[in-house]
Amino acid sequence: MKLPSIFSILKVGIGPSSSHTLGALKIGQKIRKYIINKNIKIKSITIKLMGSFAHTGKGHLTHKAAVAGLNGYKLKDIDKTINEIYEVVEKENILKINSTNINFIPDKNIIYDKKTTEIPHPNTIEFELLFNDNSIENIVYCSIGAGDIKKTENLNENNSVENKKYSFEDIFKYCDSNNIDLIQLIENNEKKYHSIRKNELYNRLNKIWQIMQQNIENGLNNSGVLPGSLELKRRAKEMYEAFLENLRNWRLLSRQITLANIYAISVAEENASGEIIITAPTCGSAGILPSALKIMEERYHLTKNKVIKGLMIAGLIGAVIKKNGSVSGAEVGCQGEVGVASSMAAGAICYLLNGNLKQIQNASEIALEHHLGLPCDPIDGLVQIPCIERNGVGVITSLNAANLALMRKSEQQISLDQVVDVMMEIGNDMNKKYKETALGGLAKKFKK
Repeated sequence: MKLPSIFSILKVGIGPSSSHTLGALKIGQKIRKYIINKNIKIKSITIKLMGSFAHTGKGHLTHKAAVAGLNGYKLKDIDKTINEIYEVVEKENILKINSTNINFIPDKNIIYDKKTTEIPHPNTIEFELLFNDNSIENIVYCSIGAGDIKKTENLNENNSVENKKYSFEDIFKYCDSNNIDLIQLIENNEKKYHSIRKNELYNRLNKIWQIMQQNIENGLNNSGVLPGSLELKRRAKEMYEAFLENLRNWRLLSRQITLANIYAISVAEENASGEIIITAPTCGSAGILPSALKIMEERYHLTKNKVIKGLMIAGLIGAVIKKNGSVSGAEVGCQGEVGVASSMAAGAICYLLNGNLKQIQNASEIALEHHLGLPCDPIDGLVQIPCIERNGVGVITSLNAANLALMRKSEQQISLDQVVDVMMEIGNDMNKKYKETALGGLAKKFKK
């Protein structure tokens, strides 16, 4: 049974947004590679941001990520940040591509086109290349969610097996009929269809889990103000300290639920700071899965190998939802980010508590179902309010969903497949002002 790779959803990324920051960075890298491979002489480059990219690009650092990618920045360059790369370009007014200096003035060469509405995708970016002979080439890319990008001419590819729709019902029936569990299914799928052998699979997952844990740790220790116009104060550190101070008298919610909240917020704050993050399924919802896994590890003294298997279950759920639907806030709202992250975490939690296939599906369905219709309305285009707290709410929903599923003995009435379909219907019907444009919802009401 051929399925998408779990690494299509679990990726090393950069905050604050998988679509707007990581995607833009990758697109910039693609354009740079194209110029180098073609060995073409460029006089100037103009970047035009459209749709959601135009409305929230500055808050999501889209402009800086695209410029950094053009200038040769890679995620492994951990001694630098996209902010630092951008500042150098801004100061020198030069892009350096293949030992060639290209005049580039950000205020002039980056255009925020908020008027054009007929665009191929809500996250669209156009590069205008002006050659030395004054001829022009326009290249258009779209960032389609979870850091994935496509050229516009490839957007509607539908003749490949890779674009088929997968059914969770079929996946679970396949496991039953072949007497294998989901872990065996994932191992076989990664090896047979994605050339990732078992050792490499677990090594990559181990690195991902290490980054997730480091994000939690860093978030609990860092203080100060998050970058951006809101001047939002970090709170995970002070929340954790308050929790420890009142540990003996903690009454309102359980310690695990309280800690899960704090862990999720700590990761979300790291993401808002533009740190290296794991998309799960996106950067904006990156705090939910790590906090769920961390709570399970601490509460039940799980081995690292067991936690990583929970990560695998979450990856499978997220990868299939992404293939069948969307995880892009600009396409379907926050139900596709926080909702899917919560669904992934619920399935993982249920697995870690020895839930069967039906219970795992039920847990994931409950978590996603109760995020349906959630808008993506970031204030001032920053992945801070309401995004950071939504990570805390999302992880609690995942714990509750798993709890409900594990107590249930009757057959579920609604399937995860049906909820994914409904999520897409709602996303398509949702007004664009509620889909990562900062034109509606909380973003419209906020006055600094």
